[in-house]
Amino acid sequence: MGQQDRGWLARTLGTLRALFGAGIGAEPGRATAGGRFPDGAAFRDDVLARYPFTPAAATILRTVPFAVKNLSAPVGGGGWYGPDGRRIELEGIQDEAAVHELAHAWADLAGFYQERAADGPPWPILHRPFRADVHRAADEPDPRYGRVQFLAHQYEYGDPGIFENDPERFAGLASGTMGDLALMPSYLARWYDGLFVLPEVMR
Repeated sequence: MGQQDRGWLARTLGTLRALFGAGIGAEPGRATAGGRFPDGAAFRDDVLARYPFTPAAATILRTVPFAVKNLSAPVGGGGWYGPDGRRIELEGIQDEAAVHELAHAWADLAGFYQERAADGPPWPILHRPFRADVHRAADEPDPRYGRVQFLAHQYEYGDPGIFENDPERFAGLASGTMGDLALMPSYLARWYDGLFVLPEVMR
């Protein structure tokens, strides 16, 4: 990793710690009965089965190495190491953290992003039409989408905001709704088609 990439990574991690250190939008983590999984892959597969990932997305995501440091407690936190590192590591068996990092992985591996950032890594991380719809959702008046409106408002107007960090917008809304696209207005939910199952009314 070059000096430019390290600078981008440091800025990104600083933004994420500021935004998500308190768990904005996080579902409480929970373990399955017994609170034990034999390994990270077993927890990953359990999450893929319990949340509305599409079969195609689950097939892609099962190819991603998935490590969990603490397999007995729903500790938050983790990371996706990009399409070059191609692995996920979690601190514990927290569902929200798993969905968040799986969304990061899917977006990179499925080619969701459209362009590279000038000071970013050597793969695309920007999606301006998606970002425009998140900005629109920040002022969404329909109370049915209050959770997404709150999260989008934090991303667009919070201090600090996340500026051009489209990967965090994408993964943050994925884990903020835990894949329930009925919680999103249709103009935003459409960007998650392929990762999560769209509700019948949006098809």
